[in-house]
Amino acid sequence: MKKPATRTKPTDAPTPPVRLRLKLSSAEDVRRELARIYREGKTGARDVSDVSRLANVLQILARCIETGDLERRIEALEASK
Repeated sequence: MKKPATRTKPTDAPTPPVRLRLKLSSAEDVRRELARIYREGKTGARDVSDVSRLANVLQILARCIETGDLERRIEALEASK
């Protein structure tokens, strides 16, 4: 059986997400953030499944940063020939 549709009150509206401004432009920045979320998971301040998801995204970001750095270095070497 379907439940009847209910209207939400204006007070039931979700709050807008908090916009974090984390500096994650270097491998070191990503390492620090990984360490922070690891500690949060270890102490129970954050659910372990959330830590796992965030760590996976951060690992992808770290690989992207590493690839960009390598591309710049290769371009600089090729330009110096």
